[in-house]
Amino acid sequence: MKPEKILLLFHCVLIASGIQAQEILLHLEHNPSKSDSVAQEHRAALKATAYPLHLPFRDDFTNPGPYPDTRLWSDNDVFVNNRFGVHPLTYGVATFDMLDMYGRIYAHAEANNIPFVADRLSSHPIRLDSVFGGNPRALSPADSVVLSFYFQPQGRGGDPLPADSLILQFLRPAADGEMEDARWTNVWGASGESLSGFSADTFPYFRRVAIPVTDPAYFRNDFRFRFLNKVSIPAGQMNNSGTRSIWNIDYVTLDHGRSLSQTGYYDIAFAAPAQSILKEYTAMPWAQYIADPASHLRDRFDISISNLDNTAYSYSYKYEIQDEGGTTIRTYSGGAWVIPPFVGSGYQDYQPHANPLVIPNPLPLSPAPERRFRIRHSIREGATGDGYTRNDTLIHRQDFTNYYAYDDGTPEMINLLKGYNPARAIRFVASRPDTLEAIRFFFMETLQGRELPFYLTVWKRLGPDEEIIYQSAEPLFTPRGDLPADFATYALEEALLIEDTFYVGLMQPGNALEARGAIGIGFDLHNDASHHLFNNVGDGDGWQESVARGALMVRPVLKRELTTAIPPSAPKAAGIHVYPNPAGGDHVRIETGEHGRAEEGLLMEVFDYQGRLLYSGTFSSRLDVSRYPAGLYLLRVSGKPGRPLQTARFIISR
Repeated sequence: MKPEKILLLFHCVLIASGIQAQEILLHLEHNPSKSDSVAQEHRAALKATAYPLHLPFRDDFTNPGPYPDTRLWSDNDVFVNNRFGVHPLTYGVATFDMLDMYGRIYAHAEANNIPFVADRLSSHPIRLDSVFGGNPRALSPADSVVLSFYFQPQGRGGDPLPADSLILQFLRPAADGEMEDARWTNVWGASGESLSGFSADTFPYFRRVAIPVTDPAYFRNDFRFRFLNKVSIPAGQMNNSGTRSIWNIDYVTLDHGRSLSQTGYYDIAFAAPAQSILKEYTAMPWAQYIADPASHLRDRFDISISNLDNTAYSYSYKYEIQDEGGTTIRTYSGGAWVIPPFVGSGYQDYQPHANPLVIPNPLPLSPAPERRFRIRHSIREGATGDGYTRNDTLIHRQDFTNYYAYDDGTPEMINLLKGYNPARAIRFVASRPDTLEAIRFFFMETLQGRELPFYLTVWKRLGPDEEIIYQSAEPLFTPRGDLPADFATYALEEALLIEDTFYVGLMQPGNALEARGAIGIGFDLHNDASHHLFNNVGDGDGWQESVARGALMVRPVLKRELTTAIPPSAPKAAGIHVYPNPAGGDHVRIETGEHGRAEEGLLMEVFDYQGRLLYSGTFSSRLDVSRYPAGLYLLRVSGKPGRPLQTARFIISR
């Protein structure tokens, strides 16, 4: 059984020492993968679906999502994804939460401790009166019709409360004047609990349920079944966490000729998404990659493969790398090997399949503005494949455009930072000198529901000798109103030369000591870049490495260039320099680049972050800041005719 470490995050995870200054992870208030336009496309596809369906009915939720397969299901509430399941049988699950088809918390949700129905997953009508194919015939209860599925509470979301539940219902035949909602009959249910309590933190992390269909009334040409979850919100709790109560289901199968003890399925499947070919990043600029490819490539892929039958099989594994035109440029073959049943052994542990080598020199290295590749993983049992080939292929799209990323573009949590002028910095390393032109943030809706100010910031160094090499002249603001399901791009006022290690991020001015006043950024749990994320909450401890396991969704954007030549060093801009910065003592030093009589007659002013004038007087190279509280300040120097205004920012951190 291939071991994996799992991080289970709860409703509100407070990460840091101290009572007020904290790094916080919250569950999602909305699902950015869903939207009005995407929901409308799904509804149009539903209208074009033909039914009733014939047996067998099977879904492992490996369709692209975010909505259920329109060929099988009649609604669009649940979230089909490969994000929230922990050790699923195959790489997709259907997630039940309290977010509707548009990704918003249900309008009827109330904080009163009373469970309410949230998501529904309803099958299309199914021909349970007959079987078709080579030997068509009528069906009856004697034909051993069984509905089976696998379920899991919490997953990578929040654990359902004991009052919460997951329910399976069958649709009874209609009586005179009876409404459809009254015809749905409960046939199974589970109460809320944590994943740790449910699974004892060991395989299997999903539990199988098998329900026989024995009532003759169900053997008709429009049989239907559905799943639903009921969610309760404690009284007085702010209703701000749509993924606080999670259930995942996987591998739903309805067929005849089955027994309740039949747990095997002739299916060898991938059970986790494919990985980036890069060791650290999920994406990076092409010019940066080709400058030093060996330092960026991972050594091996991590591949999860499951055998859902009770019998061991021999099968083969390979991956191919294809260029933009679909041409295969590299191929790796892991050969054939035996895979034991998942129920007893977990995922495949044969290294050439479970941890295949990344081929040496896998990508061409000619200069280009960008490159895009497809890494296609495939497994095959026998000459024609197993009984369900839909989950036998994984595709990862490896993009090399103009930005760095540690994340995969989809958040599972919201990252907040509370404190005094809290700052977040993410470390990147350039393989060659280049120019930074923008930074992208995946801002998330939180309790604040309004624009919040921040300073776009780039550092050369952190720690005691912190060096800020760029900061926006004026505060910028998070997007207004409903946030788009994408990154917001903030351009630097001038492109900035970056060399080797640099840090990008933001500083939020003021005292953000309440969650409703802290800026929320998307957090990807599937890629751990916590050793590149640093926080400064203004509590006197300075910069600290994050202990939240995941990737903050912040991406630096470089200028897209064909050249691989090293640009000349940029001249240092004329201006004033304040140090130490941040300041922890009673004084700061000021340099203007001029000395002696050249500095005579200059006016010096100090403003706080709200624009209030705190000091005005003649220039001095030493400024007393002992009376100023911790925070961000603006220093302005002016006075000589024809001389441009000079400004600098400095932070007081005590």
